[in-house]
Amino acid sequence: MVNLNPVKTQNRTDEAMVKIPLSALRYLSSYPRERKIVIEISTDDIKRVNTAETLDEIINEARLEYALGNYKTFTSAKDLITELHS
Repeated sequence: MVNLNPVKTQNRTDEAMVKIPLSALRYLSSYPRERKIVIEISTDDIKRVNTAETLDEIINEARLEYALGNYKTFTSAKDLITELHS
């Protein structure tokens, strides 16, 4: 269903952050020309140092905003991209 009444949206003042402990990183290989490295990250260590609520909070906030009607709909990709760049 298309929402024809655009609603003023609020910008988030905080960002979701994930902590990655150095002990969770394992070097696999490197590409000197591209100045890149390939690593493996232990998800167990990420779970150990991060609270589980981070992702849950983001999802619940999005559900609440949707339920309250605080969202916009677009009929073309160009309109969406213009809004994202603003």
